[in-house]
Amino acid sequence: MNKKIFTDMLSRRFEYLRISVTDRCNYRCSYCMPSDVFNKDYSYIAQNKILSYEEIIHLCSILKRVGLKKVRLTGGEPLLRKNIDKLVHKLKTESAIDNISMTTNGSLLTDSKLEQLKSSGLDSITLSLDTLDSGNITKLNGTKKHFDIDAVLTAIEKHFTVVKTNTVVIKGINDNEVLDIIKKISPLKSEIRFIEYMDVGESNNWNFSKIIPSQELYNLISSKYELLAIETDKSSTSKKWLMKNTDASIGFISSITEPFCIDCNRARLSVDGKIFTCLFATEGHDIKKIIRANRTDEDILNYFYKLWSNRSDRYSEIRFLQKKDLPKVEMSYIGG
Repeated sequence: MNKKIFTDMLSRRFEYLRISVTDRCNYRCSYCMPSDVFNKDYSYIAQNKILSYEEIIHLCSILKRVGLKKVRLTGGEPLLRKNIDKLVHKLKTESAIDNISMTTNGSLLTDSKLEQLKSSGLDSITLSLDTLDSGNITKLNGTKKHFDIDAVLTAIEKHFTVVKTNTVVIKGINDNEVLDIIKKISPLKSEIRFIEYMDVGESNNWNFSKIIPSQELYNLISSKYELLAIETDKSSTSKKWLMKNTDASIGFISSITEPFCIDCNRARLSVDGKIFTCLFATEGHDIKKIIRANRTDEDILNYFYKLWSNRSDRYSEIRFLQKKDLPKVEMSYIGG
């Protein structure tokens, strides 16, 4: 089994696993965990149903044998999970994962936390940064939580060299801040990415009119800055441009207007141990059940192989041609 090449029905290899370590978050962003749905009455996943660190490490060690190169830790907010630095350390040392990254809203980052994560083996950290406008923060994240963005950016650059940011651009909400965000981040050694507002889950009231196409953003940015195209790996979700005479680059993730399904090499592992073969999947496959049944590594590998070899997902390419009636999984559960 471990000599098989893991390709799906569209000849896409498996190399990347996004792991949601918690379904909880201290923010209530409108496109992910809107407060009218994720309120005091919302039922989160019970502790005994959540994958332990040991189970995550074991699974990643198995999947390393068949091509797993990169792991991204997500949530919810991953820093709400206790001792996550220990998970990072063991993924690097015991599972031998080449690249380990994390996406966070940044509210729990401190200089000491960043130093701890870096020394544990974290290769990069991506900050979700949807606004710089203090009057817009509450509107976007649904709370009154603010933090010193300048201190966090400085600390990220100090410990990780490159500051990586993601901004989900929503028309009428934060599209007027694109150039302000670039002005703030571009003096740093940085990767500044803008993401088209996507129809993940069923609770964010998504509609096409809220999208700012990446091409429009490119036109806006290139009218102010000289951009030089950067060649990227074909499996990358973003197209990138270097900002001339800076150490900054601009990236666009265009899942709506320029789908990249054809080169998708990633699977997603939910907090309760379900494998999803697409961000827009309607259901997951319970690999935790196999792990907790004390089955052999070969059994676990066979289970995953069957999932991947039968994978044919390409939702972003057909979203406007073939709308499924089944509800899509929420972003806070699958980790984006």
